[in-house]
Order: sequence, then structure tokens, then C-alpha cells
Amino acid sequence: MYDAGKMSTRRSLLLSAGAALAPGARASGAVSPAEFRRRLEGPICSAPTVYNADFSLDLASFRRVVECGVKAGCSAFTLTSGNNQYDRLSYDEIKGLTRTLVEAVAGRGLTIGATGPWWTGQAVDYARYAAGVGVDAVQVQLPPQGSTASLVEHFRQAARAAGRAIVLHGQIPAPLMRKLVEMDEISAYKEEYPPMYSREIFEEFGGRLNIFAGGQKGNFLTYRPFGMKAYYSTFSTFAPAVAREFWTAVRNNDMAAAGKIVLRYDVPFFRGTPVGAWTHAYWRGTLEAHGLAKRFLRPPEESLTDAHIAGIREFQRKLGLL
Repeated sequence: MYDAGKMSTRRSLLLSAGAALAPGARASGAVSPAEFRRRLEGPICSAPTVYNADFSLDLASFRRVVECGVKAGCSAFTLTSGNNQYDRLSYDEIKGLTRTLVEAVAGRGLTIGATGPWWTGQAVDYARYAAGVGVDAVQVQLPPQGSTASLVEHFRQAARAAGRAIVLHGQIPAPLMRKLVEMDEISAYKEEYPPMYSREIFEEFGGRLNIFAGGQKGNFLTYRPFGMKAYYSTFSTFAPAVAREFWTAVRNNDMAAAGKIVLRYDVPFFRGTPVGAWTHAYWRGTLEAHGLAKRFLRPPEESLTDAHIAGIREFQRKLGLL
């Protein structure tokens, strides 16, 4: 993920190629944090990293998945360390994926770059790079170590380097959150945690942050009464009609119809039929069944077989999606 040989000192990391903005600067035409918070609504396309048979990045297929999200009516397009498998990408590949996302969206929605759980220097370098290639926001992931004071400084430095909206990622303790929301750049929060924690976050910070669902549509329906406006849409990556139908039902305040869509599509899909469980391999196999990308994953993670792909195609036909 991070090649220490290429950037052996903190100074070289912070001055690496792509560091286009001075600390605190905002590029002309960039979306303000307040505008980002207001505009982030509806389905978000989290386009996963996809690979060729030789395990190189398949950027052409990545662009096709983004285009599917455009057809789904997504308001935003994002990278995230999990779906984009940062743990098996080089830092240069992560930066290249960020540039490709911005180019593929081409202004047709908000774009969100994302750090991993990195040390401050790398997070700052990435935030500056991502802003330089034109993202509208940078999602900054909570590192696994640090005191409240050092973590506040981590997010502050990343926000200054980006010069634009910051999305929070990680189960952030309330004392740290209270410090973070003092920064104007902190605009949104990716929700994907136990209900008690999430409800408490809504209670205290729901009026300050755009809190969006990082999981399934059913999670979004759970938190819609608390003011949730946006959500990750897996179906936007391969079945845009389902994504549009669900968001139309929500906008029409037809929660019964929205619930039926969840039961008809999400429940069987995320159950993992016909490969037994939902996995990244299953997601990539579904993309191949729809002619959008290939099934391959970098070893030692195993890719699906021809028999698996045939089963997925049949399953998608039964759902009425092929």
C-alpha cells in the first residue's frame, strides 16, 4: 500500500508529485464544504477496484462502472479504502484511481477521494494530491492509533492540505467528534456502525454533519427518520434501474414501495446466492455477469470460476436484472 522506499522522508512525501495546492488553498470552482454538505443526497456510487486477468488495474472497466452510476442517477461517486481494496494497491495505484474517478465522472456528480488509515504525512500528501486532480471532498479515515489531540491534528492537517470538504470515516468517539466538528471543513460522516452508536451520533451531530449510509439501502431506511439524505448504492454499479426506482420511491415518501424493493433485491443479493455469501469476489462476478468488468481479484484472494459466473447470471435473470 505505502512504498517507504519511494518516499523515505516526511519532506519528500509532502512535496511529492501532485501536491498542487498550498495549505488552506481552495482551487477555483471547488465546491465549498457547506455546498458539499447540502448537495450530498440520494444514491452514492462506490465503484470498486477491478482487475485484468494479469491482476493489473482495469481502468476501462472502472470507468464503465462509474458510467453505470451516472445512469443510476447518483449524486456522488466515491473511493473508499475497503471497496477499493487499498490493502492490496500501491500508493501510486490509489492516486491513479483517484484521477480516473474524477475524469470518469467529468462533473456529472460530486467526487470523493479517500485516504486509508495512514500516518499523518501520507494522509496530508494524498489530500493535497486529490484536491489537485479535482475531487470535491476527501474522506479521511480514522487511524488505529493516536490520542485525541494528535488525531485532531491529523484531521486538521489533512483538511488544510485538501482545502475543501472532509468526510469522516471510522467509528469516532464522541469526545474526538466534538473537537472535529469545530473545523468548518468537516462536512459529512460515513455511517456503518452499531445502531446505538449511530443513533447517538445523530442525536448530537445530526444537525451539523451530513451523515450518510455506507451500507445497504435497508440501513438508509432505518436512519431516514433521523434526517439521513444519502447512501451507498451497490446496485448503482450494475443495475441502475433498481437504484433509480428505490430513490424515486424515497423522494415520493413511499416507504412501503422502498421497503419492497429492499426485500425483492437487496435481501437475496446480499445473502450471496448462488455462491453462498456476499464477498468481493461475488461483487466482481456480478459485474462480469452484466458485462461491466471482470471477475479477477489479486491473489491470494480467489477469483470465481466459470461455474460461479454461470450461476450468478442465472440468479440475476431470476431477479429480472438480466
